[in-house]
Amino acid sequence: MTASPLPRNVLATALIASVLAPLAVAQDDATRQEKLEARRQELDRLYAFGPTAARELGRRITWQATIDGDIDRTYAVGPDVYVLDASKKLTRVDRETGNVIWTTTAADANDRVWGVTAGMAPVDGLPWGQNEGDRLYVTTDPVIFGIDHATGAIVDRQDLMQVPSTEVIRFQNYLIFGTRHGRITWHQYVIGQEWRSNQLSGPVMAQPTMVGTSRIAAASLGGTVLMLDARSTSRVWGDEVFDGVEAPLTEGGGMLFVASDDQYLWAFDADNGDVLWRYFTQSKLDTRPTYVVVRTPEGTEGRVLQWVESEGLVCLEADPGTAIEGKVIWKLDGIRGDAVGMNGDHVLFWDGKTRTLRVVDPLNGALVRTLELPQIRRIEMDGDTIFATGDGGRVVRLDRIG
Repeated sequence: MTASPLPRNVLATALIASVLAPLAVAQDDATRQEKLEARRQELDRLYAFGPTAARELGRRITWQATIDGDIDRTYAVGPDVYVLDASKKLTRVDRETGNVIWTTTAADANDRVWGVTAGMAPVDGLPWGQNEGDRLYVTTDPVIFGIDHATGAIVDRQDLMQVPSTEVIRFQNYLIFGTRHGRITWHQYVIGQEWRSNQLSGPVMAQPTMVGTSRIAAASLGGTVLMLDARSTSRVWGDEVFDGVEAPLTEGGGMLFVASDDQYLWAFDADNGDVLWRYFTQSKLDTRPTYVVVRTPEGTEGRVLQWVESEGLVCLEADPGTAIEGKVIWKLDGIRGDAVGMNGDHVLFWDGKTRTLRVVDPLNGALVRTLELPQIRRIEMDGDTIFATGDGGRVVRLDRIG
């Protein structure tokens, strides 16, 4: 008897289906992955600092704001972020939402802006930015403008007796800055006039550094290093290094670190000015030292990171005891750029020339990650928050995940 062909057809169909089913699933997965990849690439294009790079840092994009103009830099002040563009227009952006609140002309297009600073909040009032009449002060070459925080209207103009040559820092009712005439000047912005100055040898090009809560450290191209009382402007101590100082000073662990053109990295006792150690290099030092605290098996330890043209990134022990020549822990070649802050236990270095962000472990000198960010112009940090400014007038806020 001849068997019916039907069972063989059914068997063949079932066999074909069993083979094609996984192929169909695989094709669906591949299509889904292609769509996800296309979507990821689109988001990376739309955001100046895309989600792929953000995820590499353990960050999420909180918002992206766009202004009309090429961004010069950002200032995180109180509850907002102020964005200064190349034409000297200042835009207030809500720090939490990224919404643009107002835009005003903050300075003449040919003038340089040296600082965007919050004024003092009322003694019995709310935190700055929540009171009627709170003012924002914009320091330019010839004048300081007082801007109403709520509306962006210019409500005050203060002529300067001395033109700044450094970024401004604020202490109480004073805006403090260096000048090309070698002075550190206290400008009383409430009454609108200069209060006092301290004289250094040579122009002051490095922003003064706040030390603790009531002292100001400054240095000059003439090699003067001063520690000043912020309340009285009186001298706490002073010293001279062998050449000029271009880079801002760094404080940490009760010490003041000074990178000088004399090829030394100096460590002073912040209280009395004693030289604790100095590390000699084969290159002049014109970038700011970075102080970090690392966790070791023995506990915590202060370290200083310094870029040296002839050596790369050099890590030294902040308190090496009796090693007056300094104590090197590790060196890492090829790391250029400025330290912008900490990302967890790692230091972020931004190289604006190549638009590259590098992540370095200060414990062992490992290069943890390198991110090429072709759409980013500048990266700044305020506390643990990253603000990245990019092409097309974009500002991105990134916060840690979790």
